[in-house]
Amino acid sequence: MIQLSSVVSINADLLSTEIEGEFVMMDMDSGRYFNLDRIGSVIWKTLEQPREVADLCRFLGEHYEAPAEVIERDVLDLLQQMADRKLIRLHD
Repeated sequence: MIQLSSVVSINADLLSTEIEGEFVMMDMDSGRYFNLDRIGSVIWKTLEQPREVADLCRFLGEHYEAPAEVIERDVLDLLQQMADRKLIRLHD
């Protein structure tokens, strides 16, 4: 389960490319494609190096006008979905 104290990064085993500000990824093992909207793509770029989720939320809060609680909830939800699809890695 992804928490604010979790450290996550992108799954570098995926092929990914940016198209018009949005990322598209392909899992070569399954052949499945995934795409992220603009905010998801910003998150994807910031996770090229392992990053604590709380730090990611602070970063987003500095760039987007939304209450911290909303950002945290939405980021945790998105990261959990990404983890379930093996798009990101959880570090100990």
